[in-house]
Amino acid sequence: MGGRVSRTDFDWSYTAEPHASRRKEILAKYPQIKKLMGYDPNFKYQVLLLIVIQFTLTYVLKDFSWPVIFLAAYFIGGVINHALLLAIHEISHNLAFGHARPIHNRIFSLIVNFPIGVPCAIAFKKYHLEHHRYQGDEELDVDLPT
Repeated sequence: MGGRVSRTDFDWSYTAEPHASRRKEILAKYPQIKKLMGYDPNFKYQVLLLIVIQFTLTYVLKDFSWPVIFLAAYFIGGVINHALLLAIHEISHNLAFGHARPIHNRIFSLIVNFPIGVPCAIAFKKYHLEHHRYQGDEELDVDLPT
């Protein structure tokens, strides 16, 4: 568990950014995949269900002992929080309400962020989209270790 990370701790690829070329290759080979792209109209309801479960568990467990609360928070709440963070990632790509309703996606990301407790949705979108814009550029890609 090193306390120091260096540039040699990562595998660096000096080829072109692979996502676009790989997507093009996959779509050429399997054009039916194009039908699976886009936003899922049920996604927002599934995420809302996770939020309801998270708050319901908070209320239900309020009178339980600390070990039970800790275990539930770790095993159930942790999984839900992780799912909500993944939802924020999808929402940053406007996949809750589609690209035609960016403000709806932005507001929904704030709602999804609420049970997590640490405000991150708006900043995540900014930096994640920068990551996509400059992917692989050592100077500008905010996801590369520096």
